[in-house]
Amino acid sequence: MIVVAVSGCSRRKVLSKIWFYTYDGTTDQSGTGDPVLTPLNFINLQQDGQYTAYLSDFEWGSWSLDGKFIVLKSDKKVTHLKLEKMSEKEITMDIQPENRYMASYHFEGTENPGNNTDNPFSKENNLWRIKATHKESDAEITARLKNHFRYWEKYFDWGVKEDKTSLDVRSLPGPLKMYGNGFTLVPLEDWAPEWKSNFFDMEDCRIAYNKLHYFFTYERIAWAKTDHKFKMFVSAFQQLQQKID
Repeated sequence: MIVVAVSGCSRRKVLSKIWFYTYDGTTDQSGTGDPVLTPLNFINLQQDGQYTAYLSDFEWGSWSLDGKFIVLKSDKKVTHLKLEKMSEKEITMDIQPENRYMASYHFEGTENPGNNTDNPFSKENNLWRIKATHKESDAEITARLKNHFRYWEKYFDWGVKEDKTSLDVRSLPGPLKMYGNGFTLVPLEDWAPEWKSNFFDMEDCRIAYNKLHYFFTYERIAWAKTDHKFKMFVSAFQQLQQKID
């Protein structure tokens, strides 16, 4: 029993990371019903037993180990992820082991920031991903936009602290088109369905767009004088949060 307990403790420590989907090792996935993931999908397993994940929708709750399974318990459901292989930097899982098809999803891990305030993958910094269930007020739409920009602020700050040489800034659907040295507002008609679906309806989307359009027309960002591009973006997204109303 002692050996099992130590082994479980060791596995839990290894798994307490942010796991980013890399690729699907399944030989033939046609007709399996398993979800198609992209590098946008992640599982954030925190050492305190809490988690956030973006596999199909954004969710959060507590996680535990049960034999070969990582058990995710949110307020809506319980999900069992079957561990196939595990190392310090990579895990392979079947994320829908309840069906008869064996899948092999690969995830790469990086150290977890832990602190919810600074962790770009915490619930606190991803409230914008939670789909609106009612017509939102002007203040609620503004809060959604500010929280989205807070995510970006913390994402780039995480890149600085982890000494990342590159970050994916193009894949995540949102209202801005990102470049290496700045960003521009995406026209409303070109907003990605994944981003628009966070709002209750198109009227709320238009209100959000108009707020951003006003900012980009009448306000400006003072770009930080630094050679470190991630620090430049941290400053820019802090200013967006301060000025959007």
